[in-house]
Amino acid sequence: MAKTKELSKDTRNKTVDLHQAGKTKSAIGKQLVVKKSTVGAILRKWKTYKATDNLPRSGAPRKISPRGVKMITRTVSKNPRTTRGDLVNDLQRAGTKVTKATISNTLRCQGLKSCSARRVPLLKPVHVRARLKFAREHLDDPEED
Repeated sequence: MAKTKELSKDTRNKTVDLHQAGKTKSAIGKQLVVKKSTVGAILRKWKTYKATDNLPRSGAPRKISPRGVKMITRTVSKNPRTTRGDLVNDLQRAGTKVTKATISNTLRCQGLKSCSARRVPLLKPVHVRARLKFAREHLDDPEED
């Protein structure tokens, strides 16, 4: 299922006020253009906690602040050959202790993928001389060629 937007605090408070005024869930839903099940959930929460505020959610807080994420992204964009170890050290100097895996996950979330350079055989001295000879022979060729 797709996530939906949270209702505004004003809408949730209106739901509770209309319920206390004696309106039914379906009547409240029609008036506020909200599903009946949503109205029921709001009222259930209000009866349990006597509040309509959003409760804190579970899960660990982010290790890297949004500012740190920008710093990492900027560093990698300027120099794509930057290693994860270098980024870990940069963040450690800034006061945040993270692992290489956290760096990888953060970069992937920013749309940056890792890649390694293709391995190619080095040129042998024979090839270097042949290239140089070719270049010297074609030095005076017109630009159209």
